[in-house]
Amino acid sequence: MYLEKSWQIVDKIRKIKKNNSLKKEHHIPYIKPDNTFNKLICLTGFGHSGSGAVLDFLTEFNNTSVFGFYDKKFSGFKKDLPTGEINLFRCAGGLFDIEEAIETTGYFNQNFVIKLFLHAAQYYYLKGGIYNDEFWKLTNKFVDEIIDFKIPAQNSFEGLYYLGLLKSNHSIYKNVQSPLLSNNKADRYIYYLKKMSKQEYRKIAKNYILSFLKTVNSKEFLVLDQVLTTFEPDIDKKLEYFGDFKLICVYRDPRDTYITGILNNEDWMPKNPKDFVKWYLRRGVKKYIDTKHPNMLCIRFEDFVLKNEETSAEIIDFLGLKKSNWEKKKQYFNPEISIKNVGLYKNYKQQDEIKYIENNLKDFIYTKSL
Repeated sequence: MYLEKSWQIVDKIRKIKKNNSLKKEHHIPYIKPDNTFNKLICLTGFGHSGSGAVLDFLTEFNNTSVFGFYDKKFSGFKKDLPTGEINLFRCAGGLFDIEEAIETTGYFNQNFVIKLFLHAAQYYYLKGGIYNDEFWKLTNKFVDEIIDFKIPAQNSFEGLYYLGLLKSNHSIYKNVQSPLLSNNKADRYIYYLKKMSKQEYRKIAKNYILSFLKTVNSKEFLVLDQVLTTFEPDIDKKLEYFGDFKLICVYRDPRDTYITGILNNEDWMPKNPKDFVKWYLRRGVKKYIDTKHPNMLCIRFEDFVLKNEETSAEIIDFLGLKKSNWEKKKQYFNPEISIKNVGLYKNYKQQDEIKYIENNLKDFIYTKSL
């Protein structure tokens, strides 16, 4: 009896240490922000489509806080942004994927998507920055609100998908105690989602998202790059997730997108014209262009460069910005520099490839005089 109790105590201590180790090793303190945003702006692009130019443009206002990736090829000016794209909501296993599992009858699907979400959240927590202790606290609270219960599982097949990561020496995975990566049986659970409608789930997710965004120190306008990018606009659905926001969609002549991918040697873009056409169509560009919604504005990158004053005025009016706050005009986005990114295809040697793209993506070709 005494021996049994001793082992129970040892086991309890081991579990406590295990549960606290992530926080001890990756403690990222939360500092309450001085200010938070009043208006949310989201940008959507389709892969080298020029949304970064609008990101640069919005950085020039003194009442915006901009989160996204910087690409000096589109502006020529260097700047430091607080963080890159916020991908947790749209990534594989993100909030949108959890919604798809809400109405499934197989608990394997529900269990796996929760574990994948926790794995993604831990990955970002380890990266730090805005993914601090408060983010981690809110994430665990969110999971508790959407699951009915969880049970310890002695066997877990999901880890088979991540054997490569388990063997990885990459520093960001060294101390990860993810429900997908851990070899420790004490870390394994089977999660059961609550029975709820998608609308009920979106309300919980909205509270989680807005609570997280309110932890970010921000000026009046918070600008997020690619946070809502999906193959379809789904504006009304996304309004249920993020509350009121304005979305700017930027698309570009596919011939120049193709050339940019080749020049940058992008491994996520096809480098032959036939696959590129399929890839471009799958990005959902046409669905965004064809969708008319008061919360979304679609612009062409070429118009933003060649008709900058007119297009800038359109953006300012759509977002409710004021020219009096445009303190650093053309200090981050200068159309005289960006014009070199228009008509790249003209100097490409393989014009037969360009012709194939022209013939198969006619709806997206920029036909105005360059």
